Amino acid sequence: MDATYICVGFNIINRIADAMDFKVPQTTVFVRGAWFMRRFGYRLMSGSFIAKNGCRVRSREDVASSNGHPSIYPYESMMRCLHDSVFYGPGALDPSRRQAIGDGEQIAGALGPYVSKVAQRDYQGLDKCISDLRLEGYSDDQIFEATVCAASGASLKGLRLVLNAMILCSHTTPKISVQSAA
Repeated sequence: MDATYICVGFNIINRIADAMDFKVPQTTVFVRGAWFMRRFGYRLMSGSFIAKNGCRVRSREDVASSNGHPSIYPYESMMRCLHDSVFYGPGALDPSRRQAIGDGEQIAGALGPYVSKVAQRDYQGLDKCISDLRLEGYSDDQIFEATVCAASGASLKGLRLVLNAMILCSHTTPKISVQSAA
């Protein structure tokens, strides 16, 4: 289960990094990062210990103790905070536009092809898409937010597919509350 959530996190990060053409750091940065990860683990880096934007992040132990058994969805509150922050938190794009992007809806104008490419991990011609977005008046902040919404929406959709498969295999029916993405 933990590996599934780690993969979702990297799935989001990789989509954003590839779309924004982030540069890979030097080896020394990775060495320092590896030391930090061995020392403190993923939990510290995930931010799951901090409540942000009014979200109450419950630990996996809290979820298990609240109903007396381990949940198949141990990071529900953390995923809810991520979802709410990305799609409904303060931003340069309207929340309804961010939600539509995350849900994979058809988006008019230059934004549609761009977010579709990010969601599908199709990065050919992305520079032209970004140029078209700028010609339509989108700011860098709006383009970045659209990227985060497309990456998060696609990755959370994948998470729901994995969780649903796990539910079918376990013959349990826990409540999954991350909103559906088309």
